[in-house]
Amino acid sequence: MTGERGTVVKGPDLFADNDFRPYVRINDDTHPFADEEAVYVAATTTRRSAAIPLTEADFVAGGLPRETYVNPWTVVTIRHADIHGEEGRLTDETTETIARATAGYLGVL
Repeated sequence: MTGERGTVVKGPDLFADNDFRPYVRINDDTHPFADEEAVYVAATTTRRSAAIPLTEADFVAGGLPRETYVNPWTVVTIRHADIHGEEGRLTDETTETIARATAGYLGVL
C-alpha cells in the first residue's frame, strides 16, 4: 500500500500534459482494493474560488514547493504502482475538510 489517508503523492497527470501532479489521498483502509489502489483528489497551482488552499500549517510532514489548491470535485482512483513518490502528509483536520468537501460534491452531505 502507498501512504495513508492524508498523504500527498506525486501521481500521473491525468488532466494536463505534465509528467506528474500532486494528489491527496482521501480514502481509508476500508476501500475494497486498498492493497492495489486509492482514491485521490487533484491538487493544482490554479486558484479557484471553490478550491481548498494548502499552507505550510496544513502539513505534518513534507510539503509542496508552490502555492497549491485542492480541487475536491476532481476525484480519481490511482493504482499504487502509478504513484511516483510522496510529497508529504496533511493534518487530520485538513484531510477531513477535503474529504467532507468531496462528499458534498457527491451529494452525501
